[in-house]
Amino acid sequence: MAAAFTTTSTSLEGQILELARELQELELAEPADERPNRIGIAPDFEGLEVTITVTLPITLSGSGNNLTFSADTYL
Repeated sequence: MAAAFTTTSTSLEGQILELARELQELELAEPADERPNRIGIAPDFEGLEVTITVTLPITLSGSGNNLTFSADTYL
């Protein structure tokens, strides 16, 4: 399980980008043959935008109309 970390950005958008970069660094710290490669960060420098894709494992609980899901650990 990855440890919590504190963001420095004062906006939610900035915090999302910081979190994505942190997850990517944690993935890159894994051995290449075991690396999950579940996060992608694609900056568009001309359009001044960034696309972030994340695939997280989840766990399901409950049943019927009370079904809920939460993120599971993968690192």
